[in-house]
Amino acid sequence: MSRKSFISSAIILMIAGLVVKIFGFIYRIYLSNLIGAEGMGLFQLIAPVYSLVILTLTSGISIAVSKMVAEEYARSNFVNLKRITKYALLVVLTAGIAVSAVMYFKMDFITAVIIKDTRTYYAFMFLIPCIPVIAAASVLKGYFYGIQDVAPTALSMITEQIVRIGLVMLTAAYFLKLGLQYACALATAGMAVGEMSNLCVLYVIYKIKKKKDSKNTSKKGFLQKRKIFGDLLKISLPVSSNRFITSIMSAVENIMIPRMLVAGGLSYHHSIELYGKLTGMAMPLLFFPALVTSSLATTLVPAISEAISLKNFRSANYRISKSIQITFILGFVFMAVFMIYPNQISDIVYKKENIGRILYLLSFTCIFLYLQQILIGTLNGLGKQGISLRNSILGYAIRIAFVFFFIPVYGIEGYVWGIIISLACVSILNLVTVTKMTGMVIDCRNWILKPGIIGVVMLIISKYINSFFSIFRLGSSLSAIMSICGNIVIAACLMFIIGVLDKDETLRMMGFKKIRKI
Repeated sequence: MSRKSFISSAIILMIAGLVVKIFGFIYRIYLSNLIGAEGMGLFQLIAPVYSLVILTLTSGISIAVSKMVAEEYARSNFVNLKRITKYALLVVLTAGIAVSAVMYFKMDFITAVIIKDTRTYYAFMFLIPCIPVIAAASVLKGYFYGIQDVAPTALSMITEQIVRIGLVMLTAAYFLKLGLQYACALATAGMAVGEMSNLCVLYVIYKIKKKKDSKNTSKKGFLQKRKIFGDLLKISLPVSSNRFITSIMSAVENIMIPRMLVAGGLSYHHSIELYGKLTGMAMPLLFFPALVTSSLATTLVPAISEAISLKNFRSANYRISKSIQITFILGFVFMAVFMIYPNQISDIVYKKENIGRILYLLSFTCIFLYLQQILIGTLNGLGKQGISLRNSILGYAIRIAFVFFFIPVYGIEGYVWGIIISLACVSILNLVTVTKMTGMVIDCRNWILKPGIIGVVMLIISKYINSFFSIFRLGSSLSAIMSICGNIVIAACLMFIIGVLDKDETLRMMGFKKIRKI
């Protein structure tokens, strides 16, 4: 894969991600106004179990398919592409059906003992049929990532979001009358139907592509069934084990948060509200810019795998280095944005919920949050899932300690500082591992110093930008939006002026200029 196709694939995913995020924000604003902070907290209680099941099933197999397909595609062994996908589908569908059956028969235990809130019962029931569907979709996504064709995934993401929002908006009034638990169940049902539409789109495109490629009858590099199954398990099991362990720790962390807030003196009602504000409202805002880094991380796995399989190590280092640089730039810029405008952003998106203070504290996580996504993608591409697991366990251990010891004393702010410290530790450890593995040099000047200076400049000039737009009397919301956009535009210009970004190189990466071969 050329540099152009690597960046182009990431850009396509970013555009699709932007569309999905915009729809998602509209949906989340609608949902939060519909069910309130307590309802969002109740809905977020489902997330730990959802993540535990789905990420364990899908993350490893998706990366395995992406990595194996990319390697076989680079060697022109086209006969293996569909075989890898077929056997991976067999594995995840079997596992998904088995997990769904176990959850169905243990539903009372999950809601009453683990979650300790039986109002989540119906939401979980809607989640069960989702599991095999999401697992199958992850395999098809891995196939398309492996052949560097991200357009089907982008289309399926948008379709999923439209279907989800449409279903919830059409039936919300009826379910809300039945009670809060039924409204939360509706949100889960929308997610389930959306995932089914996602799979349908991917499968139709996959069948069309399979029919077009059937003319290629070459048996070059034919892999035996045993070899394919062995490689799938060899790659996916460490990643899935990583996800399982980290998801267990994440579930413990998230389930403990409301309980520790209660231990600190809050009522259960208020603790669920505060938990909903943190995880259901403030955190999604922070993850909005992460669509860039998540897209880069997704395309990095097959890109690195392909470059290494062709022994093009310089190309692999270039891709990693550029992704890390972009991540630091985003981190500093959006850390400054969330530090400057926490209350304005809160009022625009979630009126009367007062999450500005939480958003301000979370702004300090931006750099490490985005960097961690890129570094985990890089380690997966390098086949170092064990090291990634070790570092992730350390991070979760730090956060759980903060939940247990600091939340009862300092409230939710104590937990936010735990997030910052854990993300910083994990990111530093992962970065050290990547540099040792690749021999890549840390460019402190262009990664940290220059973007950091621009972040400081944004903090200094923000009041002048705010004063400028206040002259036009646009209203508080529109004035805040224009000020935020003005800050980001000025930051982008400064990036080129002081040499953080090179104009010609940026145009080449985006496909507007011919790329020189390495």
